[in-house]
Amino acid sequence: MPDLKKLQQVNIALKKKFKDKNLVFGYGASDARILFVGEAPGAAEEREGRPMAGNPAKLLNQLLRSVGIDKKKIYLTNVLKYTALKTPTPKEIKSHVPFLKEEIKTVGPQIVVTLGNMALNGVGLRQPLDNIHGRVINFGHYELLATFHPVSALRDPEVRSLLETDFIKLKELLKTKQVA
Repeated sequence: MPDLKKLQQVNIALKKKFKDKNLVFGYGASDARILFVGEAPGAAEEREGRPMAGNPAKLLNQLLRSVGIDKKKIYLTNVLKYTALKTPTPKEIKSHVPFLKEEIKTVGPQIVVTLGNMALNGVGLRQPLDNIHGRVINFGHYELLATFHPVSALRDPEVRSLLETDFIKLKELLKTKQVA
């Protein structure tokens, strides 16, 4: 069972570091076996105070249902915890990585699913998502599955198809890990 106080400490540390920003913290089951990492909250996420909202959240929920995952049993977070007005610099992303890593360590999932390139970079992989999406990579304490962000899938039917295929791979991985 993860330490909820530890997650609160991560959030307090984030508030101290980014005190001039409207932060959106991770959300979900603090003992989740599956943790999803997105990129950065947008205006809708900021309004709702959740890492994913609107049509991208609807698509994610649909994908979760399609592979038999209860959305109440996952944890969802972003690399950046605030809305970026422009594309974040590598330095900005790097300033959030220690918090993300501590968040992942505290939740202690068996599987981490990155949603998009920034999320992939946030967990420490510097490879293009197009080259490794759908592949399972052992990351020591957890298995990593890299895939596309639902926003990209909503814009491009080809990416949506790839995302759906990657979720089928997630379902297969769940069978081997006996996680749900």
